[in-house]
Amino acid sequence: MPRHNKSQKYTRATPPTGACEQKRRYANRVDAERQAELGMLQTPGLELTVYQCQYCRGWHLTSRQTGESE
Repeated sequence: MPRHNKSQKYTRATPPTGACEQKRRYANRVDAERQAELGMLQTPGLELTVYQCQYCRGWHLTSRQTGESE
């Protein structure tokens, strides 16, 4: 009986322990950006940006609290 090799479309690097597994993953940039906008509206002073993860190829958010300058 012949064996079937399943080829991967891309090779993923092994993430450092806990680097990606605890984060919310969004399927595409648009979904991540929408969630970032909603989060910033709900939490004044919160700055959210999106990035594509090099390990899972999904999209994640990263945050930073900004100081109030006014």
